[in-house]
Amino acid sequence: MGSGEERRNEDVVAKGPKFITFTNTYTSYQMLVSDHILSVTSGTGEDATGIVTLPAVGEAIGKFYFIVAPTGATGNDVSIYEKETGAEYAGFDSDDGDLDADDDHILLFSDGSQWRTIFNGVA
Repeated sequence: MGSGEERRNEDVVAKGPKFITFTNTYTSYQMLVSDHILSVTSGTGEDATGIVTLPAVGEAIGKFYFIVAPTGATGNDVSIYEKETGAEYAGFDSDDGDLDADDDHILLFSDGSQWRTIFNGVA
């Protein structure tokens, strides 16, 4: 895979947590509708910042998504983006909106028209 390329496999149905590690060459991940629990880590290299893009809000209607960065403080930031706008998700309580501290996490719900933050533990 080239720099910045996304991994995507529509044929895989997640039955448990999905574990993603961002590196200098793997910097983004497009969530599948079936990715209900996502554990993300990022490397410590200069370009290892990661971007997670939520599934389309209309396709995810009625579903919950839990995203956690168990070791956020030791790696680079992980940002969450909305598929429809291509912009960073703005529903965090914190100012920076990134998963960048140990155990930063967020639970989101799709009502079909927008993403709702159920709770977040973003420092």
